[in-house]
Amino acid sequence: MVEHNSIERKEEKIIDIERKDGILEELNLPPHVIKFIRDNSRNLQIAAACIVLVVLGWTYYDYHIQVKENNAAAALNAAVQEVDDAARGEQLQKVATEFSGTDAARWSRIEQGHLAFKGGDYDAALVIYNEILDDLDDDSPLLPLLVYNIGLAHENSGAKDQALKYYARLAEYKGFEVKGLMSQGRIYELKGEDGEALRVYREASAKKEVTGLDKSILTEKINTLQGVEPVAESS
Repeated sequence: MVEHNSIERKEEKIIDIERKDGILEELNLPPHVIKFIRDNSRNLQIAAACIVLVVLGWTYYDYHIQVKENNAAAALNAAVQEVDDAARGEQLQKVATEFSGTDAARWSRIEQGHLAFKGGDYDAALVIYNEILDDLDDDSPLLPLLVYNIGLAHENSGAKDQALKYYARLAEYKGFEVKGLMSQGRIYELKGEDGEALRVYREASAKKEVTGLDKSILTEKINTLQGVEPVAESS
């Protein structure tokens, strides 16, 4: 009789285990959460599958972009190493076309502008520089470089007022105040406006960022425009 009761208790225990509702109960989730999961199990499975696909797709996209950037950088490096200007121009154009949207493609366009500038084709250089400038964000570190190059292109083509405009803009960028002011002074001198040149040279000289070499140049410019002979340095 005792043995019979023992068997019954064992069977009851086994039956209790088999009647467990599932893994959700084993996790001790609240009943309303369990009900929600079971009622929406198919939708949740679809959502989970979509999330996995998005993650995998994004990972592949990042990998593809990185490979493209690396290949573009290698192509740009090969192009700038080319000593022949015509061949270099062709390779730079190839980089810009085949790897559009990459940093290397943008730099290849800048290099094309430099080639045009070097060849004296300032109009072509300005077209390229302005094209890149219009495509840059307001906080891009390339902005001062492009603004300065545009100013130089205008200066070399004889458009002094346009050059002055861009040099004034250059002086608004942190770290480029002295270069912008000195470039303005140079244009004012070319225009024969010595009073304005003296004004911007003095402003540049007062900047904390002015270097020793620029300080010497500015001192000489200021003395000359004031009609004061520079004091010879003692040996």
